[in-house]
Amino acid sequence: MQQLPPQPRRNYFWLVLSTLLVVSMVLALGGVAATAWVLRGDDEAPAGVTWVDVRPEVGGKAIDDVLARHADAVRRKNVDEWMADVDQADPAFVKRQRQVFENLTKLPFAEFAFERANVSAGRTGAFLPTPLFDRYHAAVRVVAVTVRHRIDGIDSKSVATPWLAVFGLVHGKWVIGGDGAGKDMPTGAAGQPWDAAGGITVVRNDRVVVVLSAGDANGGQKLLQLAETGLRQVAEVRPGGWDGKVLLTAVNDKHIFDTYFAESQDRVAQVAAIAVPYYGSVAEWAARPEYATTRVVFNPSELSAASSELQHDLTHEFTHAAMGPVTGPHTPRWVVEGFAEYVAYKDGRYNAAGIRAALGGMVVGAFPDDKQFYEEPRNYIAGWLACRMIAETYGQAKLVAFYEGFQRMSEVESVSREVLGVGQTQLEQQWRDFVAKAGQ
Repeated sequence: MQQLPPQPRRNYFWLVLSTLLVVSMVLALGGVAATAWVLRGDDEAPAGVTWVDVRPEVGGKAIDDVLARHADAVRRKNVDEWMADVDQADPAFVKRQRQVFENLTKLPFAEFAFERANVSAGRTGAFLPTPLFDRYHAAVRVVAVTVRHRIDGIDSKSVATPWLAVFGLVHGKWVIGGDGAGKDMPTGAAGQPWDAAGGITVVRNDRVVVVLSAGDANGGQKLLQLAETGLRQVAEVRPGGWDGKVLLTAVNDKHIFDTYFAESQDRVAQVAAIAVPYYGSVAEWAARPEYATTRVVFNPSELSAASSELQHDLTHEFTHAAMGPVTGPHTPRWVVEGFAEYVAYKDGRYNAAGIRAALGGMVVGAFPDDKQFYEEPRNYIAGWLACRMIAETYGQAKLVAFYEGFQRMSEVESVSREVLGVGQTQLEQQWRDFVAKAGQ
């Protein structure tokens, strides 16, 4: 909502103001001469007066034009065009925007665009920082923007990530003045590789693009080698059904990783990397978004881990990427995580003492419940053993089919009977027997 001018002493000014409200205009007054022009109704306005039509369908076009120029600046790699639509009032934000631009131009985009999403002001307004409201005197909007892009040689589909851009009205022109912030931000907002606080560098091969902090290119080569091994391991179990290519973010910026744990900051230190599914439209802004790809993001505190640990982490997350097209709301967590552990440890040997030590005093009874799964790290071990049991008892192809079955059915009972020929109770007993034998 636009802030109205203060009430003047002469009541007839409200007749003028009423007219302005009818045509949905904001009048930027350029001093005493402009005020006199408004009150007198002279035929010609002085130079200091600017009319700005802010009806949604017209003001929206002005913002669309800014977004189009902004995207074009990235494609042209023209920083002056980019900065022309950035408010210069906040030096810190100006510096930040230059960094974002530089980072964007480092990425190998085959497609890149900013698109205004159809999200109501009522929803986006919650993300307006108070200082920006105060700066623009309410002539401000939080705009839901879809960053639509494809990474050259990696993405076969257009990928949508969210940006909550704050636009302010300055001298009759909409400019970008800040970023939205707050709780319940859409997945990936402020968590993209170009959002890194410092400069980035990119290393790649035909199947993997790794984004690192500037100066870390040597570490990127190591990650590329490990990534290739991980992709081969995944392909042995899941040879088709996905692109087989990954964008990996491994910047030394904790904020990027922490973005994905806004509601559970206590878990950040326990997670080495995450696989984030993305869609053709921002999931929180669309009714039925179509899956596009999965991005992998590393916890920067884990980048110095031993090669064996990094190898496991990459293979685990790449498995999530491979199964992303067939993972849905009904796929149990123990299947999702257990399958990824199965692939990561597929060629490894285990011993009874190791199993007992890993499980500790955990009682293996029913399959872990989704709601409590991540509260108990040992559920990863339990899920891994369950998937390994299915693969060894029924064959690896049946394990993959079991995973895929949750696309069509929502219960373990129905999926297990269709794919494996046994009910959930019998499957759980087979799992308990397998765990007991493995620990002997």
